[in-house]
Order: sequence, then structure tokens, then C-alpha cells
Amino acid sequence: MSDVIRTSHFKSQFKKVKKNPRWRPIFQQPLRIMPSENRSPWQYILDCFFDDTPIPAYFYSHSITLSTEQRQIIKHRLNLQLSHDIEIKGLNLHFDGSNGDHLLIYARRMLYF
Repeated sequence: MSDVIRTSHFKSQFKKVKKNPRWRPIFQQPLRIMPSENRSPWQYILDCFFDDTPIPAYFYSHSITLSTEQRQIIKHRLNLQLSHDIEIKGLNLHFDGSNGDHLLIYARRMLYF
């Protein structure tokens, strides 16, 4: 089970994106690949994160390389100390199943003991 930590910057950006009509299908319409499901693509991806289940190929998820500066900004926003046992990884998702404008970049915190 994973935790989602929303920073204040995320919350303000999320509000702007959610009001944008181009993103309405991502938050409100049912998932195209599973019409029987009553979840939106956004909710489906969040459930995948929470349950640690693989993301279907439909979302064209692929890793991206974050710069050192981007990783430091993420650690700072999450109030993490700059320690060597935390790795920040980036993943690029296309919510509409193509290379369209609907994408999400998130960072996952990996702890190594």
C-alpha cells in the first residue's frame, strides 16, 4: 500500500487543471478501456498507485529522467531531508491512451534500508 503526499504546490496546480475543460474527460468520464468500470482514468491510476498494481499499457507509462534540481525541489516540497537512502523516480503517463496533451508526471519515493 502506498501513500500519496500532496504538496501545497500540487493542490494549487490540481485546482487549475481540474477546472480546464480539456481535462474534464480525465476526471469525470468513465475509463475507455474498461467501460463496465465506473471510475475515471484519474481514479483508476490513483487506485493503481494505492494498491501497487501495474499500470496497463493503455496509459503508455514510461520513466523519465529527473534532473538533480528537480529531485531536490521534490524533496524540499515533501519536507524530506536530503539523505542518500531516498530515491525520487519520475513516471510519465498519458491518460487518454495516446501521446496527447493529457499527461501526469509524478515522483515516487523509494526507501532503501
